[in-house]
Order: sequence, then structure tokens, then C-alpha cells
Amino acid sequence: MSRSLRISSARPSRRVPVPRSWITALTAGWTVVALYVAQSFLPHNVISLPGQDGARSVATVVAPQGWAFFTKSATDPQYAPYRFLNGRWEGASLTPHSRAGNVFGFDRASRSQGIEIALLLHEEGIEWTKCDTSAPLDDCLTRAADKPVTLTNSSPSPTLCGRAAVAEMHPVPWAWRHLSADQHTPKRATVWNVECP
Repeated sequence: MSRSLRISSARPSRRVPVPRSWITALTAGWTVVALYVAQSFLPHNVISLPGQDGARSVATVVAPQGWAFFTKSATDPQYAPYRFLNGRWEGASLTPHSRAGNVFGFDRASRSQGIEIALLLHEEGIEWTKCDTSAPLDDCLTRAADKPVTLTNSSPSPTLCGRAAVAEMHPVPWAWRHLSADQHTPKRATVWNVECP
């Protein structure tokens, strides 16, 4: 009589019990570390942690990139591109990056437009016209069009050709948000005749 031997591949599950006090202590420890790292990179504020001054030198070794690596200041100006089409100025921005026209962020043209604008802004001979914040942006662009500068767009896939403009827009401070319907106000503008290869 032959005996068949059954070998089961399933192993009994083993659970290692971890006391809740260990989990609580570990969570509290990492929270304190994160708080010290964050506080050492923030500007001076009302929070003061014990030994905070010495923590900055350690934090720069542990997290050398700082928080600016991940974020952009909300108070930085934005440069909005415009084209002169059909007798009026129209926005030429390809943002937001996540819109359907950009295939929800997979089309990188909207990202390269910022580089294109930066290259054009660093050309010599750029002339800025100060904008009246109480007047519409079209008025500022019309005044700036009196002294256009001719530039060559060296971008491999240019989005600004012909009569174009860039307006430097500053965000409305949060404390004044209820005084303006717009989120940004124009500070200055420049108009170009852009030649594309």
C-alpha cells in the first residue's frame, strides 16, 4: 500500500505584536524631528523651540535642499504672455498644465513656454512700460505698443511669434483679496515684434 505525502506550501502566519506605546513613541519622535527641520528653514516667527539655533546646522546636512526646492513663493510675480490678434490683445498662456488641451499634463509644451518667455526677457534692449493698476491691462499693453522691441525667438518650438507682449503680474495680497475681483494686478508690460526662424 502506497502512502501519499501531502506537503502544504502554506506557512502558518506569524504576527509580531508591537506595543502601542512603541508606535506612539516612534510617531512622536518623527513629529519632533520634522518640526525642528521645518522650523529651521522657516523665516523668523513666533514659534521658538528649545535648541532651535543648533538644529539649523544639523537640518542643512539632513535636508540640504531646503523647502524652496519644493515650493515657489506665492508673492513672486508671474509673466503672462499675450498676442495681438484681430486688433486686440489675447492671452497666449498655455497653462494650466493640467487642462485637457495639455493632455492633463502629459504635453510638456506648457512647461517649455515658461523657458521661452524667460529667454526672451533676458534679451538686450527690453523696454518696460509701467501699468496703472486701476486701469485695464489692455490700456497698458496699448501704451507699451508705442515702443516695441524686435527680438528673435530662439526656442525650438516657439509659441510667441509676431506681435507679442509680456505683462508682469503681481498677486493681490491675501489681506486685500476682498478689494479686487482679480487675483493678479499688472505692474509693467513690454511689447515685442518677435521673429521666429
